[in-house]
Amino acid sequence: MSLGQQPLAIPSLNQSYISLDLETTGLDADRDKIIQIGAVKFQGDQVLGTFNTFVNPGRAIPDFVQRLTGIRPEQVERAPFFSSVSYDLESFLEGLPIIGHNISFDLRFLDTHGLKLVNPSYDTWDLASFLLPRTNEYNLAYLAKHFGIPHPNAHQALNDAEAARQLFLNLLRQAAELEPGLLAYARTLAARSNWGVANLLSGLESGTVAESEGNGSRSVFGLTGLDVSSLAARLGRPERRRYDSSLTHLDEAKITGLMGPDGPFAQAFEGFEQRTEQTEMLAAVAKAIYQDRNLIVEGGTGVGKSMAYLLPAALFAASRGQRVVISTNTINLQEQLIRKDIPTLIEILEGAGVVDRGLIKATLLKGRTNYLCLHRWNYLARSENTTVDDARLLSKTAVWLQDTVEGDRAEINLSGRDAFSWYKVSAGEKGWCPGLRNNGPCFLRSARDRADEAHIIVVNHALLMSDLIRGGGIIPDYKYLIIDEAHNLEDEATRQFGFQVSPERLGEETDLQNRLTHQVRLTLSGEGLASQLRQDGERFIGEVEGLLPRIQENWTALWAAAELFFNAQRCDGDDFLITPSARGQRSWADLTQAWENVDVSLNRTISSLSNLQRFLENDSLAGADASTADANSDAKDSAGARDLPALAMESGNIQSNLEQLREQLSAIVSTSDPENIHWMRRDQRKGEITLHSAPLEVGPALAEKLFSKKDSVVLTSATLSAQNTFEYLRKRIGIPEDSDELLVGSPFDYRKAALLMIPEDMPQPQTDGYVEAMSRVLIDLGQALSGRTMALFTSYSALRNVSNRIRSRLMTDGIEVLAQSIDGSPNQLVRRFIENPRSVLLGTSSFWEGVDFPSGVLKALVLTRLPFQVPTDPVIKARSDQYSDSFNEYSIPQAVLRFRQGIGRLIRNKGDSGAIVVLDRRITGRNYGQAFLQSIPPCTLQPSNLSNVGALAAQWVNEADRGTGR
Repeated sequence: MSLGQQPLAIPSLNQSYISLDLETTGLDADRDKIIQIGAVKFQGDQVLGTFNTFVNPGRAIPDFVQRLTGIRPEQVERAPFFSSVSYDLESFLEGLPIIGHNISFDLRFLDTHGLKLVNPSYDTWDLASFLLPRTNEYNLAYLAKHFGIPHPNAHQALNDAEAARQLFLNLLRQAAELEPGLLAYARTLAARSNWGVANLLSGLESGTVAESEGNGSRSVFGLTGLDVSSLAARLGRPERRRYDSSLTHLDEAKITGLMGPDGPFAQAFEGFEQRTEQTEMLAAVAKAIYQDRNLIVEGGTGVGKSMAYLLPAALFAASRGQRVVISTNTINLQEQLIRKDIPTLIEILEGAGVVDRGLIKATLLKGRTNYLCLHRWNYLARSENTTVDDARLLSKTAVWLQDTVEGDRAEINLSGRDAFSWYKVSAGEKGWCPGLRNNGPCFLRSARDRADEAHIIVVNHALLMSDLIRGGGIIPDYKYLIIDEAHNLEDEATRQFGFQVSPERLGEETDLQNRLTHQVRLTLSGEGLASQLRQDGERFIGEVEGLLPRIQENWTALWAAAELFFNAQRCDGDDFLITPSARGQRSWADLTQAWENVDVSLNRTISSLSNLQRFLENDSLAGADASTADANSDAKDSAGARDLPALAMESGNIQSNLEQLREQLSAIVSTSDPENIHWMRRDQRKGEITLHSAPLEVGPALAEKLFSKKDSVVLTSATLSAQNTFEYLRKRIGIPEDSDELLVGSPFDYRKAALLMIPEDMPQPQTDGYVEAMSRVLIDLGQALSGRTMALFTSYSALRNVSNRIRSRLMTDGIEVLAQSIDGSPNQLVRRFIENPRSVLLGTSSFWEGVDFPSGVLKALVLTRLPFQVPTDPVIKARSDQYSDSFNEYSIPQAVLRFRQGIGRLIRNKGDSGAIVVLDRRITGRNYGQAFLQSIPPCTLQPSNLSNVGALAAQWVNEADRGTGR
């Protein structure tokens, strides 16, 4: 019997409910108005009645709401006002429980319109977030599709209410299938936190418990909602890394031959074509690894870079028992390597008998915050002041923990409110961790064990840099490194070597501190604990709590002084670079004095937490706690904790965080270091001041900590050179002078694939008519190509302005506009663009690289402006000042690399074709424009103007499609 067909034997499923949805003129319940109400009364699968009406808002309906809902002004002009339908709606609701997707939004609107309901309410977003931890999205349309629920005319109130009804039933049935112990765990969390789903889960729990008792089964789950023995068995221990010395006969030439026309790769892939560029790169990488040399290699799109470095890396590691670390910048490439490319490589080598089956091992390793910590997870669950957000995350992760092996946050959807709670249960950035030292299940230790025994370890640039900063210990010791997407290395090193401090930082730590002292006090309240131990514990808790008012007072004074100093500078923008002369001002002296008071308070707090930690690690306390737990088995699962290692770990983590905070503030306020850039920034949204620091240069640090310590480092990307030289990159990231170099182009015929247009009548950026001209081009392209267009912007304000201008025009032709941050996150927009190519996609920085579409989806790429960095950015400004000719030596090479990344979004496969439109005439009107044009593959350049861009693009695409038989 399928999930949707199972009989309604659960009490919660047999109750009557109301599914409710509203359409409104906007999102602000205090200012916007209701324009449509839809409700469905139901009991299980039986619909008992519906309520559906338009509502006259007494105002115009915004254009975007009309486009979203399809509700026209004439439909509401003669509709009743809300006051006329309020009584009928309340009567229809009958006090029954109300369900809906983000139901608090709807209830808030009813409340501000005068209908104050006391009905219980259940949010299907909450239920889905808990029950479907791995689902990509939680919006109603996505979830309806997930369950196969018909959802025509989305954003019409009754249709959305009906979809929410069916979603609710599907989710309840899914919840009813949970193991009874797991369901009881979620219900307990919900009740303790006053999460609205508590009563709902109780109804489900009674049915599942009765069923399990009736068939004689017994739950293996404790009150933690987790079968620990099953988890421990799942994690297991990795096989020890082996090597095959017979593989040492594979020299560079023989390895290159494996990719030849008669090699195993040719036999594995039908229609295999040997690419000269790939063979050349493979030979260079093999030489670098086998001869302990450094290499910079640029490989154009289509070269097959990953296989060109994976093949020699895997064979070298397997022949010598070495580790080779591969670092990427994007999650997409990480996933491609570990899920697709490496398994394919191993399968081919094993199938051809080149290596023994099971010999080569590869794994993915991430930073500590990516892994769930079971000690902290239990610690949060036992807290007496669990929030609703905490309860939802704990329930979500409890469901996920039933089958996860990696415990990696990337496996689950941590959207919105769940993201903050994750940091309470992750392994943290640093600090003492009992899970790394005992034999219980630990995801972080398991990940590191797998990495320790692997031949190939895939990491990201952030972890690579973090490991360098700490002098190793995060990544198992290695001597061979391949850095893909190496053009991002300087930016990531800047982020990892730098930091920022905001006013909220202390509050985050004091919240954790308050939770800790509360939990310790509960532990001390247990029966059987010696009075002296209890008195000692109370003394240490008192020390920690007694310091809190003083540090908060000093902290407030520090940021008040920072505000006064910033205001005294009369900054034109949001940033102020802290120069030596600025440190000589009187207002800076006041800031320094305020910091010294904070420093004293932080030191005292760290010391008091250290005393508390030593007390928690005291053998006498541990022995007393164990004996008490033995005498009273219920204490093992009580909110009083009985988890001294977790409490000690939490104390250590807070100390580490406060010590880091102290070091960072001292670095900015107390010292004037010419090797670092310090600045202040005013957050326009919050209005608060934040402090920032970044290294002036990362090259010297990378030369010392990376290149000088490794036997071989290979750097690769499709964009490493500027004007056919690697000189800019060498200087920026400290690559040794004796490193080998290789520049191979793309095997694609860009003259046949890509049409390049630079409209001759395009206004210059920042002149009248520029935004209007951009909008005209995008409308023209969207209409001519039936969407299939992506535009890359360098500023969000320009993107927003263009989005507002083109949306209604394109929607009349059935073409959707997908604008970053307006219509969704980058990942959501990419997915929607692939699902519906009849769209125009507008993106900023995150879309300039790492975005790949299936062949044939994208037909036009628009670069709205040459991607120069903002010259007033403190880091850019400070680094520019190092050059005698900063524009030509720094700004242009940097912009050229970014430009090449953007251009590379169009032609990703051999059969791709399309038009590239550059809407910045500086590329032809200024002498530096040639640096951009000469940096990209030779495309077909077509004279054009604003009136014919769309027609020329459509003609080119149609001819190219006919040539490929599409």
